[in-house]
Amino acid sequence: MIKRGLDVKLNVKPIFLGLQHNYYYEGPCRFAKGEALTPEYEAILAQELKAKFFEDVKAAMPDAVHLMEEVFLPCHDNWVVPEEAFDAMTKDPEGEIDAFMISGGIARSGLVIELAERTKKPVIQDPYTCCDLTAVTASIRARGIECYAPLTWDGVAQLMRVLRVRKALKEAKVLCAVRFDSNASKSGNDTFVSLDMATQKFGTHFRFINVHEFMDYLNPLPEGGNYTTPGRMDTPNVTEEDIAEAEKMAADLIANADDCTIDQENLAKSCRAHILIKKLLELHDCCGFTAPCPDLCSTRRVNEEKVTLCLNHSLCNEMGIPSACEYDVDGVLTMLILETISNQPAYMGNTNPLVYEDGTIRPMRRFNIEDLAGVEDLTNLYHTAHSTPNRKMKSGIGGENAHYGLRHFAYDQGFGGCFRYHFDQDAGQEITLCRISPDCTKLFVGKGEIVGGGDYDLDNCNGYVVFRVADQKEFYEAQLSFGNHLPLVYGDYADDLVLLGKTLGLEVVQV
Repeated sequence: MIKRGLDVKLNVKPIFLGLQHNYYYEGPCRFAKGEALTPEYEAILAQELKAKFFEDVKAAMPDAVHLMEEVFLPCHDNWVVPEEAFDAMTKDPEGEIDAFMISGGIARSGLVIELAERTKKPVIQDPYTCCDLTAVTASIRARGIECYAPLTWDGVAQLMRVLRVRKALKEAKVLCAVRFDSNASKSGNDTFVSLDMATQKFGTHFRFINVHEFMDYLNPLPEGGNYTTPGRMDTPNVTEEDIAEAEKMAADLIANADDCTIDQENLAKSCRAHILIKKLLELHDCCGFTAPCPDLCSTRRVNEEKVTLCLNHSLCNEMGIPSACEYDVDGVLTMLILETISNQPAYMGNTNPLVYEDGTIRPMRRFNIEDLAGVEDLTNLYHTAHSTPNRKMKSGIGGENAHYGLRHFAYDQGFGGCFRYHFDQDAGQEITLCRISPDCTKLFVGKGEIVGGGDYDLDNCNGYVVFRVADQKEFYEAQLSFGNHLPLVYGDYADDLVLLGKTLGLEVVQV
């Protein structure tokens, strides 16, 4: 089953700890007078505060949070902490608890601290708890356990979104097509230094398939089995039904495109690759994909099958399934983060500064200065180029398709389907860029504003977006510790990403 990051729910247990004194008396721990000092009054007040807390929790939780069974525990001034209290707080018939959302306060702190000690699960406190917020948070954090005390319910909601992304990373499995090296490709040297390091840090696991077996799967299983696995009849080759589905998909894509330079026969082959990759993701229970472009290209088998994986990357990302070029496993995890936190499909490409010198922009491959004819200020510009844009960058995953063009990748033979998108129509659009460092210790968080785009009419690995950053030099110096591809999504999600970096124990580099 493909369980996307977007399908992950954060299981949150709401707990209200009420304070009810058993007797009327006054002293250093009583802050009321008259009837308010009676047990009967406090019992009624606790019920009112409990109801308000649970209402606030429900109103604040993002859609991706699953609220578990509510717990109300009255705490008394005899200081007895029954074991049944922990049973009530830690057991839930609906599944495993990911985090506790607690309203406590004076005289209830010990219970919250012991709950954290026993479960080692994150504790989030009611913003209205007052001075105990800092005391309990400091105490629990001193024990090496997560505790959070947002000042507002908006802050609570943001934290829940971030914890959900962290859970999605932990549960994710990425399908990696491999030729030479399961850790890096011939052109993706800036991915993770070690996949095991990524597993240890984020919890993500990886599944591997051989690229030659993958290429065999692109055709129906021949008699006697595939060339690379002779005699095996249980391989996930495409079927005649899959081929018919690919033909229909290609016809639909061409019918709805604004313009097209690839013929239906060749486009259908790229559609067939996409259908195969979805089958493999289902088979291996993965939610992300990557393959090594140059390593695979040099086998000459993509030329033989007349297919590239560009279209697949675009279509997968439209669905919230991160899919990255050039065996960029780091890019897959970064796109998973961006897509889960934003519900926007990511776009990934080669990301470079457009260097302004001598009154113009220094010439660079896959950039034409004419595309910025209407842009007066040519300083602090950046450029991302790859033939993997998608049709839902503005509408969001599940949204309407934008206008698009279709091109072929191979200049001479006309194969390899690619989308084209007019980025210049989105001038003024905010974007957020992100990437994990190869050593899994840092998180890059960048922001920009689109000013234009280009190469819409070209074939091959072309098509780019140009955006302005606050300070090109600072942005570039930061990028040098993270690598070439900087996945991006439309919108401003920088604050959420900064908080995510902290919860993952990463040094955040924000530019």
